Amino acid sequence: MLEEIQSNKRKQVEGGDLGESCEQVKRTKLVPIGEAAAEAAAWEKADQVKIEKDDPIGKEMSGQMKAETHDPMSNKTAAQVKAEKHDPISNETTNQVKTEKHDPPSASPPLVCAAEGKEKIGATTLKASESAQPGETREEEVKTIVTWNMNSITVRYKNRDKWNSFMNFFNRINADVLCFQEVRLPALNLFDVKNAKDGKRDRGRVKNTDQKSQVDFEIMDAILKEDFRNYNAYFSLANIKYSGQLVLIKKSIPVKSIRYNLSFDTDPSEHHQEGRVIIAEFSKFFLLSTYTPNNGFDTVKFERRRLFDEQLKEFVSVLRNKKKHLVWTGDLNIAPEDIDLSHPAEFRRIKKGNVRKEFIGHPGCTDFERKNFKAILSAGDLIDSYRHLARLRGKEGEPGKGGPRKGAANINDNIYTWRCHFLMGRSCNNAMRIDHFIVSRGFMPNVQSVEIHGYSVFHRNFYGSDHCPVILHLRGGEATEEVGEEAPQQVD
Repeated sequence: MLEEIQSNKRKQVEGGDLGESCEQVKRTKLVPIGEAAAEAAAWEKADQVKIEKDDPIGKEMSGQMKAETHDPMSNKTAAQVKAEKHDPISNETTNQVKTEKHDPPSASPPLVCAAEGKEKIGATTLKASESAQPGETREEEVKTIVTWNMNSITVRYKNRDKWNSFMNFFNRINADVLCFQEVRLPALNLFDVKNAKDGKRDRGRVKNTDQKSQVDFEIMDAILKEDFRNYNAYFSLANIKYSGQLVLIKKSIPVKSIRYNLSFDTDPSEHHQEGRVIIAEFSKFFLLSTYTPNNGFDTVKFERRRLFDEQLKEFVSVLRNKKKHLVWTGDLNIAPEDIDLSHPAEFRRIKKGNVRKEFIGHPGCTDFERKNFKAILSAGDLIDSYRHLARLRGKEGEPGKGGPRKGAANINDNIYTWRCHFLMGRSCNNAMRIDHFIVSRGFMPNVQSVEIHGYSVFHRNFYGSDHCPVILHLRGGEATEEVGEEAPQQVD
């Protein structure tokens, strides 16, 4: 099947059949006052996909086993030097050990077939040896970042029309960094342990130890060799086809460090057990990509979300105290205000069972989640960049269009990043803005625009997912403001 897909793709390329139709797309591109806001785009075929997302992971995260400590940056080429364990936060105080000079971090190693015990031919796109080294003249800055919850990267790839439309968009944007959430790829079993839910995993590699996983493995190999051959790939994956992230960074962009957890007291190579955290350190800022756990409707998931939010708050507080700028992106599973809901009255009254008032509401808009999100922003002196720019332009929202009153917004508006197909067992077209770019207050002058790419009840520019891509454009140059004062120890 893979050979047929690749053959069809080559024919499409040769025949020039990868473009979208010529109809004009309405897109929200928020820019500071005085800059152009309109941009041409292309229609994607109307194809509403019925997706019912589930959350099979129901165990309490407070008792979650730590992922086995390992170095996913193995199998380096002879020219590469194994990086020593270090603290990526530089400029430490006098009572802290200064970090040693280190080489840029390796990307995920070449795709390796565990069953055959040999490297896949041609999988060189994953080798970090091709990335830019310090001092090289081809060094570039990060200017464009895209985030997208794909809801399974292999499912997206198998739908050739949708994938070609996405690649057409990708080639126009020419992003420096892509952050993909919910890639739904299982991590590689170590020691060829098959069908085991426990045991050691290499969360930086895709599983290929059985026939079923080999299909997804080969699809990923094709994607990374053909579509993203100029990017280094960083995976963080769960045990099963659930959750997981992939961050792609141009090989010409220097990366100072990579971390897969939110604690600076933990080995950077130790992954979150569900692959929910990838952190890249660049010269001017840290990039944090998260697939934040859904709050769900039961106490186990409430506690899981609370613990994750607590870790986030501590992480952003540390960065703030060290005067490091942050860009936090991904599927954050939070609609910060009613203006971020298409049907606020309906979303806010949903509940299952007898729960406290703070837990009433659809996951993503409960008082519990909003309170914790505000605490994170306060601890890190962070700003919701999209909402900030919207308010600068006087588009804060109106009653009946996502505002606090009971009226519903126009679902066709391109101001939401997620559109549901089913809500509490019935069909709907409700929408939320839950995919974000949250940035340090002092870094906001570098933000040129934030663009929500998708819109309409027909999921224009969603490319088969229930989320659409969101794009951050940076101006470049140094940040013009200092990071805020030291964060308080406790934020209520």
